Amino acid sequence: MFTATDGGYAKRTNVDEYRVQGRGGLGIKAAKIVEDRGSLVGALVVEETDEILAITLSGGVIRTRVNEVRETGRDTMGVQLINLGKRDAVVGIARNAEAGREAEEVDGDAAEDADGAVTDESAQDENAVGTDEGGQSSAE
Repeated sequence: MFTATDGGYAKRTNVDEYRVQGRGGLGIKAAKIVEDRGSLVGALVVEETDEILAITLSGGVIRTRVNEVRETGRDTMGVQLINLGKRDAVVGIARNAEAGREAEEVDGDAAEDADGAVTDESAQDENAVGTDEGGQSSAE
Protein backbone atom coordinates (compact mmCIF):
# COMPACT_ATOMS: atom_id res chain seq x y z
CA MET A 1 0.00 0.00 0.00
CA PHE A 2 1.40 3.41 -1.00
CA THR A 3 0.11 6.48 0.86
CA ALA A 4 0.98 10.16 0.36
CA THR A 5 0.24 13.46 2.10
CA ASP A 6 -0.20 16.95 0.67
CA GLY A 7 2.98 17.98 2.48
CA GLY A 8 5.07 15.83 0.12
CA TYR A 9 5.55 12.79 2.37
CA ALA A 10 4.87 9.19 1.41
CA LYS A 11 5.32 5.66 2.66
CA ARG A 12 4.99 2.09 1.53
CA THR A 13 3.34 -0.45 3.81
CA ASN A 14 2.76 -4.17 3.42
CA VAL A 15 -0.94 -4.85 2.75
CA ASP A 16 -0.89 -7.62 5.37
CA GLU A 17 -0.65 -4.93 8.08
CA TYR A 18 -4.23 -3.84 7.28
CA ARG A 19 -6.76 -6.17 8.85
CA VAL A 20 -10.12 -6.82 7.22
CA GLN A 21 -12.94 -4.75 8.71
CA GLY A 22 -16.32 -6.27 9.36
CA ARG A 23 -19.70 -4.60 9.56
CA GLY A 24 -19.70 -1.74 12.02
CA GLY A 25 -15.92 -1.35 11.92
CA LEU A 26 -14.53 2.12 12.54
CA GLY A 27 -11.74 1.90 9.99
CA ILE A 28 -8.03 1.32 10.17
CA LYS A 29 -5.39 4.00 10.65
CA ALA A 30 -3.36 4.23 7.44
CA ALA A 31 -0.88 6.91 8.50
CA LYS A 32 0.10 9.03 11.46
CA ILE A 33 -1.06 12.50 10.41
CA VAL A 34 0.62 15.57 11.89
CA GLU A 35 0.04 19.18 10.83
CA ASP A 36 3.62 19.69 9.57
CA ARG A 37 3.39 16.81 7.09
CA GLY A 38 -0.11 17.56 5.78
CA SER A 39 -3.27 15.55 5.35
CA LEU A 40 -3.70 12.30 3.48
CA VAL A 41 -3.98 12.83 -0.30
CA GLY A 42 -4.28 9.27 -1.52
CA ALA A 43 -3.54 5.61 -1.08
CA LEU A 44 -2.91 2.99 -3.76
CA VAL A 45 -2.34 -0.73 -3.75
CA VAL A 46 0.89 -1.14 -5.71
CA GLU A 47 3.54 -3.68 -6.65
CA GLU A 48 7.25 -3.09 -6.00
CA THR A 49 7.87 -2.72 -9.73
CA ASP A 50 5.26 0.06 -10.19
CA GLU A 51 5.96 3.75 -10.64
CA ILE A 52 4.01 6.51 -8.94
CA LEU A 53 3.22 9.97 -10.28
CA ALA A 54 2.74 12.77 -7.75
CA ILE A 55 0.95 15.90 -9.01
CA THR A 56 1.44 19.25 -7.27
CA LEU A 57 -0.77 22.31 -6.97
CA SER A 58 1.62 24.33 -9.14
CA GLY A 59 1.27 21.77 -11.95
CA GLY A 60 4.48 19.87 -11.36
CA VAL A 61 4.63 16.11 -11.74
CA ILE A 62 7.28 13.78 -10.38
CA ARG A 63 7.70 10.13 -11.22
CA THR A 64 9.31 7.71 -8.80
CA ARG A 65 9.59 3.96 -8.44
CA VAL A 66 7.66 2.45 -5.57
CA ASN A 67 10.67 0.45 -4.41
CA GLU A 68 12.62 3.71 -3.87
CA VAL A 69 10.25 4.66 -1.02
CA ARG A 70 11.18 2.91 2.21
CA GLU A 71 8.73 0.32 3.51
CA THR A 72 7.44 1.34 6.95
CA GLY A 73 4.73 0.37 9.40
CA ARG A 74 1.07 1.26 9.08
CA ASP A 75 1.05 3.85 11.89
CA THR A 76 4.08 5.90 10.80
CA MET A 77 4.50 9.32 9.16
CA GLY A 78 6.53 8.33 6.09
CA VAL A 79 9.50 9.85 4.30
CA GLN A 80 9.85 12.95 2.12
CA LEU A 81 8.76 12.18 -1.43
CA ILE A 82 9.03 15.64 -3.00
CA ASN A 83 10.45 19.04 -2.01
CA LEU A 84 7.68 21.62 -2.10
CA GLY A 85 7.67 25.40 -1.99
CA LYS A 86 5.81 27.32 0.74
CA ARG A 87 2.59 27.67 -1.29
CA ASP A 88 2.77 24.30 -3.04
CA ALA A 89 1.15 20.99 -2.12
CA VAL A 90 0.66 17.51 -3.51
CA VAL A 91 -2.90 17.27 -4.85
CA GLY A 92 -2.92 13.69 -6.09
CA ILE A 93 -1.06 10.49 -6.77
CA ALA A 94 -1.50 7.92 -9.51
CA ARG A 95 0.12 4.72 -10.66
CA ASN A 96 2.07 5.14 -13.92
CA ALA A 97 0.34 2.90 -16.48
CA GLU A 98 3.20 3.38 -18.96
CA ALA A 99 5.74 1.74 -16.61
CA GLY A 100 4.28 -1.72 -17.22
CA ARG A 101 4.42 -1.29 -20.99
CA GLU A 102 8.06 -0.17 -20.87
CA ALA A 103 8.97 -3.24 -18.81
CA GLU A 104 7.19 -5.52 -21.29
CA GLU A 105 9.08 -3.96 -24.20
CA VAL A 106 12.42 -4.42 -22.42
CA ASP A 107 11.63 -7.99 -21.37
CA GLY A 108 10.25 -8.97 -24.81
CA ASP A 109 11.66 -11.90 -26.80
CA ALA A 110 12.69 -9.87 -29.83
CA ALA A 111 16.20 -8.46 -29.73
CA GLU A 112 17.91 -6.13 -32.17
CA ASP A 113 21.47 -6.47 -33.39
CA ALA A 114 23.81 -3.51 -34.00
CA ASP A 115 22.08 -2.71 -37.31
CA GLY A 116 18.63 -2.63 -35.70
CA ALA A 117 17.50 -5.86 -37.37
CA VAL A 118 15.24 -8.20 -35.42
CA THR A 119 17.11 -11.36 -34.46
CA ASP A 120 14.20 -13.30 -32.96
CA GLU A 121 13.37 -16.21 -35.28
CA SER A 122 9.69 -16.32 -34.28
CA ALA A 123 9.27 -12.66 -35.25
CA GLN A 124 10.92 -13.34 -38.61
CA ASP A 125 8.63 -16.34 -39.22
CA GLU A 126 5.53 -14.19 -38.66
CA ASN A 127 6.71 -11.78 -41.35
CA ALA A 128 7.50 -14.51 -43.92
CA VAL A 129 5.12 -14.96 -46.83
CA GLY A 130 4.43 -18.60 -47.70
CA THR A 131 2.98 -20.21 -50.78
CA ASP A 132 0.33 -22.88 -50.97
CA GLU A 133 0.39 -25.87 -53.33
CA GLY A 134 -1.07 -23.89 -56.23
CA GLY A 135 1.83 -21.45 -56.19
CA GLN A 136 -0.41 -18.66 -54.88
CA SER A 137 0.86 -16.45 -52.06
CA SER A 138 -0.87 -17.31 -48.76
CA ALA A 139 -0.67 -13.69 -47.63
CA GLU A 140 -3.38 -12.54 -50.07
